[in-house]
Amino acid sequence: MRVRWRAGVLACLMAGVLTVAAPSQAGVVSAGDRALVQEALDTMVAAGAPGVLARVDDADGHWIATSGVGDLRTGEAVPRHGRFRVASLTKSVIATIVLQLVEEGRLSLDRPVGAWLPGVVAGADRITVRQLLNHTSGLADYVAHPEFEDPMVYGGRTYRPEQLVGYAEELGPVSEPGRRFAYSNAGYIVLGLLVERVTGHPLATEVSRRVLRPAGMSHSYLPLTDPVIRGPHATGYHLPGGVDPAAPGALRPITELNPSFAWAAYGLVSDARDMNRFYQALFGGRLVGEESLRRMREGVGTPQAPVFPYYGLGLEAAGLTCGVMWGATGSVPGYQTLAFADGSGERRMTISMNVQRKDPAVAPLIFAAIDALNRYFCGTAYAVPAA
Repeated sequence: MRVRWRAGVLACLMAGVLTVAAPSQAGVVSAGDRALVQEALDTMVAAGAPGVLARVDDADGHWIATSGVGDLRTGEAVPRHGRFRVASLTKSVIATIVLQLVEEGRLSLDRPVGAWLPGVVAGADRITVRQLLNHTSGLADYVAHPEFEDPMVYGGRTYRPEQLVGYAEELGPVSEPGRRFAYSNAGYIVLGLLVERVTGHPLATEVSRRVLRPAGMSHSYLPLTDPVIRGPHATGYHLPGGVDPAAPGALRPITELNPSFAWAAYGLVSDARDMNRFYQALFGGRLVGEESLRRMREGVGTPQAPVFPYYGLGLEAAGLTCGVMWGATGSVPGYQTLAFADGSGERRMTISMNVQRKDPAVAPLIFAAIDALNRYFCGTAYAVPAA
């Protein structure tokens, strides 16, 4: 099967792997059982990640596990408190802000985006805010445009949000609005523009004011064009498509790049502590009300790319062996991230790998990451289906 890599949802790679299990009491991993999670992280390194970090936060406190290295040249360990580009976990943050504006009566989920941004895209008078949030807008994903084939090239350029939307429009719509699920980073670029139009403030300002500060995410920020990851971080690597992963130097360091190509869709820089704090604050009712959270969890079936049972409004659902966990996955040149929590936000786990791979062999790496989630939340290994 030919896999089209996405910047956010790791769709085709996990098709059929995560199915909703009957809800049950999630297992609790004790200190003595952390070896279960460590085994999964070691498997991820064996499957092609230079290094991996996992952080757990729950009622018993927190713990951190790592495997591999943070830099292939120096052999330095993975920073235990390292920051990274969280990629499409950014969408959970943007969706939260949109729902806050809905609660304030400044936006409506089922009103066309053209009411605030006339002409922002073709069909703006028919594409609703809800459809942008749950990827049923029909907009193409601008990442599929030839402009974004080589991150070593586009990572050195500066893009305006309107340009990114323009690349999506050049590809043409994938469907009529509301017709079907089709993952689109362009939809979240439009949402970023919408937040700026409604609030009158830069998106980074609203992200900080409405989410980062209230959730205590002091290690996080939304860069515009700054290529540097501030604070401790592992070196990020990228494996281009068609390159033999076993060849010397196949993994290219790509830590520093201009993140303007990602912005509201997948541009946030954070760390595992902060992402766990975010989902705790969100699911604990500190960022949006109960009705908004229910709406965020209203899933849209994704038969074209059934990564998870549902993609809600900025949230993904992971069906583990002990029940459904909510969070998001992300992929950006240099890093891949998964962060999930139980329904109450009491138990959280974030996993970061310092690599983005585009070869088919990435699937075992992702399966191992799902296994690590299952080992923490459910206390048992996840059965990987036979190839």
